[in-house]
Amino acid sequence: MNRNKIVLWLKVLMTGACIFTGLLAGANVDRYVVQLPSWHSVSILNWATYSRHADLGNGLFLYPLEAIGSFLLLFTALVIILFHKSLFKQVALPAHLAVIFAAIGLIFTFFAAPVMLSIRTIGNNEILLQNAFDKFQFWGLLRAIAQLLSFLACVWAFTRNFFNARDI
Repeated sequence: MNRNKIVLWLKVLMTGACIFTGLLAGANVDRYVVQLPSWHSVSILNWATYSRHADLGNGLFLYPLEAIGSFLLLFTALVIILFHKSLFKQVALPAHLAVIFAAIGLIFTFFAAPVMLSIRTIGNNEILLQNAFDKFQFWGLLRAIAQLLSFLACVWAFTRNFFNARDI
């Protein structure tokens, strides 16, 4: 494959990765800056009802698509960068960081997701729901930090690659 096609493929992959990681980062900022403070002032039953309709509704498909999709796009971009080190050495560090943070976000999801999925079956027991809320917020915050860092590293890689005069 010639240099121009390789650069184009990397641009397409990084653009998609920045979009996906940006969606995740934005959703996390909204959750922890806007929603979470509000959930502390309403009944835990309201949170459970909302979560059953939102996170276990459309979120059940959207969030995994964004998280797994961004990881796969970033990983594929990193493979291209590693195979063509001389072309992309300026983006190697941010691309590695973006992949690492995306992977860490997925690992934290393995802890957060079962808690959210349990909301379906634990009924309206306020003690169990509060436990689930607290656990989900703990693991979810760690996941949110990793996903936000992945987005920032992705943007860093994107700008280091695309604001190079020879590649525009």
